[in-house]
Parts: sequence; structure tokens; C-alpha cells
Amino acid sequence: MRKYELLFIVRPTLSDQETAALAEQVKGHIANLGATVTNVQNLGRRQLAYEIDHVREGTYVLMHFEGNGTEVAELDRRLRVSDAVLRHIIIRIDEELRRMERMKRRRQRKAARRAQAAASRQTREQKSARGKGGEEAKS
Repeated sequence: MRKYELLFIVRPTLSDQETAALAEQVKGHIANLGATVTNVQNLGRRQLAYEIDHVREGTYVLMHFEGNGTEVAELDRRLRVSDAVLRHIIIRIDEELRRMERMKRRRQRKAARRAQAAASRQTREQKSARGKGGEEAKS
């Protein structure tokens, strides 16, 4: 199953109870479409970066859910039609991609350490070779 993150901004004219009811309604839509909601957070009322429909602030709601991907289009359509939702975004966040990125960084750090160790070993060998060559010349 794929993991998704849904963030939507609710009009400030809705009360906290109406915002909670809307979040439950969206959660129900997600469940009806066959996905499972793992986390719901009401991030509170915040000022928008720019005016949307003559509105300067909105209530942000963040949801994480798991699904197979077919429900995203229907959920997007329903949120687009809703008058209470100013803006929304659905993002796919898979743990596999994060894990692969971490492994790649770990491999790069390891390769850098190996290269540094080889360079320092080569420097030591050159210094020791100079020291031995100087002793032979004195004899």
C-alpha cells in the first residue's frame, strides 16, 4: 500500500466544530474509497501567504492515509467541489523512497571515508619512504 499525505485549508467562516465535522467527513470518504486513515491533525488557524477568494486566513488540516492510489483521483474531485475547502494537496510519501535515500547517503559517506583513509595511508607511505631513503644515503 502506498502512503499519502493530504493537507487542506478550510474557510475561516467555519467554526471549530464544523471544521472537525468536515475532517470526519473527509476521513469517511477516504475510508469508503478503500483507504485507511492513519493520522489526522488539526494544525489550527493560520494566515495564508496570499489571498484566496478574498480570504486571508484558514484552518489547516493534515491527514495521512494508506491506499492503492485509485482513491486519490476521487478524493481530489470531492475536495475540489467542496465550498468549505479553499485549497488542498495530496502527496505520495513512501517510506521506501526515504529508506533508499538514506542508504544512498550512507554509501556516499562510507565511500568518502574510504577515500580519505586511502589518501592518508598513501601520505604516510610516502613519508616513510622518504625517511628510509634518507637513511640509506647517509650510510
